[in-house]
Amino acid sequence: MARTAAALILAWAAAGCASAPDEPGRDSARSYVEAGKKAATAGDHRGAIDLFSKAIRANPESAEAFYGRGGANVKLRLSKATEGDIRIHEERALADFTVAIRLDPTFADAYFNRAMVLSSRAKFKQAAEDLLNAARYKPQDPEAHLWLGRLYEEKFEDRMPSAMDHYEKYVDLGGTDYDVREKVKVWKELKKAMATPSRTPTADDEKKAEELHETFKRTFAAGQKAEAAKAVEELVSRYGHTQFVQRRAREMNALLNALRKDSVPKDMPKSP
Repeated sequence: MARTAAALILAWAAAGCASAPDEPGRDSARSYVEAGKKAATAGDHRGAIDLFSKAIRANPESAEAFYGRGGANVKLRLSKATEGDIRIHEERALADFTVAIRLDPTFADAYFNRAMVLSSRAKFKQAAEDLLNAARYKPQDPEAHLWLGRLYEEKFEDRMPSAMDHYEKYVDLGGTDYDVREKVKVWKELKKAMATPSRTPTADDEKKAEELHETFKRTFAAGQKAEAAKAVEELVSRYGHTQFVQRRAREMNALLNALRKDSVPKDMPKSP
């Protein structure tokens, strides 16, 4: 059954690909692609699929046509109005994005959209690989870095440094997500504070770091936010070189982030 389904999907992706197009065929394909884009923008995704399929029959080498058809199938997959087995639209989208990438291995948007489908299927490693390619072939687009950061932070163990690297790139490229921008600020402060100094931490340093950590936990739990902030900031700024803090880099980032969010004015706009 699985092989039959796979064969049907491949047949769908390859529909009309029997012969190479001539120039009139390529011109016709471009017209169908433009019409398909307009239909998709208007919300007529079934009409868009039909137009992109005609483009593919006219020019089986049109990566843009496969990409457009894949996107229209994603929209149908997500639409509440779609009836029947909606998973078939996801399968078709995955097949079309894959063909688009085969035809144009530098097609950043196709990598990105395939990554979204793979991520929805919990295939996070493959999704991350596609996002890395999307970032590689569209280096000025921040979105791939945003989603890489989220994947590494939420779906992988011990990948927080990688997540923050991509969040930083997202911000550097002009990404506007408020929470991510704040997280990057905190992370930069943490890295600066935890930079290994010339002196070696003493036993007293380790003890003081542990005491400050306990002070933070006690005051934060008691709702004494100012005291808690003072404790954790001293912990990071004065004792960031200790093994106690170094082993808890991720936790320190979370603590600083929580305190920073708590201090944000209530009327401060946030990204959805």
